[in-house]
Amino acid sequence: MNDVVIDFSKVHQIQVFGITILEPSTVLSSLAMTAICIYAFIHLNKLGRAHRMYKQIQYFFLFMAIATAIGGVLGHGFLYLTGQKGKIPGWFASMIAVALFERAAIWHIKPLLQKRNGLILGWLNYIELTVFFILTFITLNFLIVEIHAFYGLFLMLFSIEVYVYRKKKDPGSVNIFIATFMGALAAGLHALKFSFGPWFNYNDISHIAMAASIWYYYKGARHMTYYGEEKIIPEKIIQEED
Repeated sequence: MNDVVIDFSKVHQIQVFGITILEPSTVLSSLAMTAICIYAFIHLNKLGRAHRMYKQIQYFFLFMAIATAIGGVLGHGFLYLTGQKGKIPGWFASMIAVALFERAAIWHIKPLLQKRNGLILGWLNYIELTVFFILTFITLNFLIVEIHAFYGLFLMLFSIEVYVYRKKKDPGSVNIFIATFMGALAAGLHALKFSFGPWFNYNDISHIAMAASIWYYYKGARHMTYYGEEKIIPEKIIQEED
């Protein structure tokens, strides 16, 4: 693994108490996503829903909080100290987060499928995460992380929720559709490198769209219904917190 050579003198930066912070606007936009993730994790936990589908969604937000915090602080702010390898913990945390929400979606659809098909989806989830972990570590390329996010959130999660919505008209699925659109917008803005300048660049703009996406994933998580045998918290409690 070879670090990418970066001329840090050309990266916009500030000095705080003598400490250099690169791309401060990107650090702040990353931490804004972290704050939304922590909010979602805490408030979903307050609902007290025990089934593993809900628990896996909760931990999606926890690992996404870790990913955005590490990504903002080490992956941008202090990249000159950590090098490209400093990005790896955040990348891995984000892939775990995506795999968790994907797995929750598999639990969402399992009661509507034959048992064999549900098991296949579950094993694909494990294999997928392992393969992308290895590829990311070998290549040290963020593109692999982006491909994994596309596979997990767009091909798997979105497709599963389309199926669930067609069968059950689940209100949580609608919010996940909106979240998917906002995620696609974030990816598009990042790919186009659309910027208003170094202090509000494509990273910051895409982070705003990603923050909106995370919020709608939270709204979707609050209203998803598990269709198996286990009971969930009464719907009136969910409505009272909206």
